[in-house]
Amino acid sequence: MYIQITTRCNMLCAHCCYSCTAAGVDMEREVFLQACKLAADRCEYIAIGGGEPTMHPLFWDYIGLAIAYQQEGPPWMATNGKITETALTLARLARKGILSVELSRDQYHEDIDQDVITAFTIEKRSYIGQRSEDHRGIRDITQNGQREPIPQGRAKKIIHTKQTECACNDLFVAPNGDLYTCGCQNVRLGTVFDPCIGDEVFENSIDAGWCMTYR
Repeated sequence: MYIQITTRCNMLCAHCCYSCTAAGVDMEREVFLQACKLAADRCEYIAIGGGEPTMHPLFWDYIGLAIAYQQEGPPWMATNGKITETALTLARLARKGILSVELSRDQYHEDIDQDVITAFTIEKRSYIGQRSEDHRGIRDITQNGQREPIPQGRAKKIIHTKQTECACNDLFVAPNGDLYTCGCQNVRLGTVFDPCIGDEVFENSIDAGWCMTYR
């Protein structure tokens, strides 16, 4: 379950599929808490997203809640790493396996402190000495076989190919608590307080072809 805790961002990347700016909106705590409870009830993996999640004023509070409600493994999130001290702390937590954190780096992102990039770079190790709990990483637009930005949001201005991907093909929670089948936000499944996500409803929504990923 992808929980979009903010649509604010401290970068203006041309490939942003949610057209995030510094003037976005933040998710209320009661909404985030309910989303975590719903994820736990459904054994959904918790992914914290944005915008830039670290800009949320209750970011660390939300991290604690996500860890508490995650059923198996660490919660996941991505950061652009622009807030240096926060990014370095996240790298340390990911190295210990408390969180799974990926640093977003590609030609569309602004430059950040080299110390942050170094902190998210996993050193080559022998098999015996490898720490299996290390959940750091660096990601770019080539993740999951993707070759270019997804033409949604601001990215439509630079990408003109036919839509073949979804920005997020998991259950998606918007900052106001609305629940969708995916990041395309074409099929609403109620809210986190009053969800309509029985397996039959969810599968029928996908089969109907609403999500761009499945067209």
